[in-house]
Formats: sequence, structure tokens, C-alpha cells
Amino acid sequence: SIVLSERVNKRSLPPVELIDMAQEFGEGHRKMFSRTLLHELNCVIEREEKAVMLLNRRGFAHFLLCRECGYVPRCEHCSTSLTVHERTHTLECHTCGRSYPMLVRCPECDSPYLRAFGSGTQRVEDELKALLSDQVEIIRMDADTTKGKLGHEKVLESFDNAKCAVLLGTQMIAKGLDFPEVTLAAVINADTTLNVPDFRAAEKTYSLLEQFAGRAGRGEKPGKVLIQTYWAEHPALKAVASHNRDLFLKQALSERKEAGYPPFVQLANIIMWGSHEKLVMEELTKLYEVMRAHQRAQKLEGLEFLGPVACIIAKAQDKYRYHLLIKAPLDFKLAPLIMGAIKEIRVQKSISLAIDINPYDFM
Repeated sequence: SIVLSERVNKRSLPPVELIDMAQEFGEGHRKMFSRTLLHELNCVIEREEKAVMLLNRRGFAHFLLCRECGYVPRCEHCSTSLTVHERTHTLECHTCGRSYPMLVRCPECDSPYLRAFGSGTQRVEDELKALLSDQVEIIRMDADTTKGKLGHEKVLESFDNAKCAVLLGTQMIAKGLDFPEVTLAAVINADTTLNVPDFRAAEKTYSLLEQFAGRAGRGEKPGKVLIQTYWAEHPALKAVASHNRDLFLKQALSERKEAGYPPFVQLANIIMWGSHEKLVMEELTKLYEVMRAHQRAQKLEGLEFLGPVACIIAKAQDKYRYHLLIKAPLDFKLAPLIMGAIKEIRVQKSISLAIDINPYDFM
């Protein structure tokens, strides 16, 4: 691989500080913004500079988090975080389908301060306006504020023309923005993508935050990056803090090898969706049973089936979505097995089907 170790304009990379929100909570500061972040924002305002703030919500799935110690419940079999299901009051694994009872107290520190994690950009905007001086503009950039023709350009022009401003946005502000006046880049909730039920969560979080850190200090004035997290010891976050990906790469590869994930195996994700939930589940179950029968008959070794189970986004546009994950050795030919089974069951026309070999995204 090729490593780009410096910026195009030879400017130094900004220092990154990890802010332990569990420590903030333990010391009685229980707000969305840490004391350090509020102080730095006020310094930006005094100097009449600009800041960008990332609300990390892409691929958002509600996960449970202990605000005292940062514990997040994970599946015992899949190494992925469990998703909160309010309707059934359970914690569900969207990889293997196992269900766990909802926790009332943290099993690590016995704290009762457990909650589903996440906030929307509008709520964050309202809190910023209540906390900061009127002399700073709060400009929100998300799917709502960028609707319509030239929506993105209008928001960015407003930020560019402002004398002193905070640009609050989702992942669309993480890369590509080049504003020399930006001296502070802050991540409100690094844990959101870190706890998505996806084995690539750490990799994607590192990539996103390293990109976002580059928004600060692109001009003459030095920049600073603040990352709020309940998991300050995570290797991916430490790697961002030191601008050194090797800090988490070695551990991530070791974990993937032990759990049986790429690059040590190949994956196939089979997704079915349709208007009738029971029918979707029945069709995918039939496909699974046919492939398992072929595995036993042909004595195919090294195959592992996870599911069928509801997708993380279980319903979209009135269509119910279920998926089946297959793990196979690197030299195994998955296509003949899958396509043969599909032809055998003759999937009903009302059911849509997609096959993703070595998927990057499981949402």
C-alpha cells in the first residue's frame, strides 16, 4: 500500500485530543458537550475563527451504552454490538439473529445509567445556540438543509461568507471541505459508528475520523481536533489521535482472523425483501435449507451460515428486509452454490433478491 504521510501544502497535521465522556459523566458533567469542547468553542468565537462539528450518524443503529464506564453489550457469538429493539424490549444481534433480554443495570460496573445512544442534528443545533454567543452563526448541513437544487452549495457559501461560524453536519462534512479559517474540528459522538453491528466498524471509524481531522488547520493558523467518546482506549481512536493507523491495524487483523472475517475468509450476503414479512422470511429460509442440504450432500467443508435474520434496517419503503450471511474459505466458489439453490427454490416474483459477494456495507 501507499502511505500519504504529509499534507499537500506541507502543513503539519493537527493535534488530536480524545475526551473521555465517561470521565466527564463521573465528574458530574452530564451534557452533550464536554467542558473542553465548550472552552475551545468559546476560544474560536473570541478569535473570530470557524469550527466544524461532526455528528456521526451514518449507518445509525440504536445501541445500549453505559454512561459511567462506556460498556456496550455485544453478541457472544459475532463480536458485533447488539441493537436495541424498543418494541420487544430486547437486544438483538443482526448478524446471527440471537436475542438477549434488555439490560437494566450495567454488567460491568452495576450502573443504572444505561441508554440508547444518539442525537439528531436539530437537537444539537438547538443546544449549541443556547450555549454559545449570538455573535457566532450555527450552520447545519444534513439531509434536511441540503434539499433541492444547489442545496449543498448554498449551505457552504453561508459558512464561507460568515465572519465567525460553526458548521454542524453529518458525514457529508467529513472530507472535501477546504476552509482555511477552520481552526477547530470536533466529533460529538465517535462511538456511533464504532458500535455499528459490522465487523468493519473500527476500520470505517478510523477512516472517517482521520479524514475529518484534516478539516482543521488548513490555513496559516494551526488547527486542533477534539473527539468525544466513551471508549477512549479503543485502538482505532488512539490511531487517529496519533495519526498512526498501525496502532489498530495489527489488533484488528488479529481479531478478524480469530472471528473468521475478511481478509481471511470470503463472505456472501444474500438479501431478500418484499411487502409480506412472513413470505420473505419463508423464502430466505428455504434458500438456506437448500444450501445446507448441498453442503451436507457434497461434504463441503469450511462453510458457515449466519441467519436468516432481519437486516439492521429491517423495513424500508414498506418492504421487509431479511438477510443470510455465508462465510467460506478464500478458494471456495460461492456463486455456483448460491445460484444453484436460487434456481432450485424458484423465488416468488413478489420477492426481490440481491447477492453481495464480499460486501463492504451491511446496512
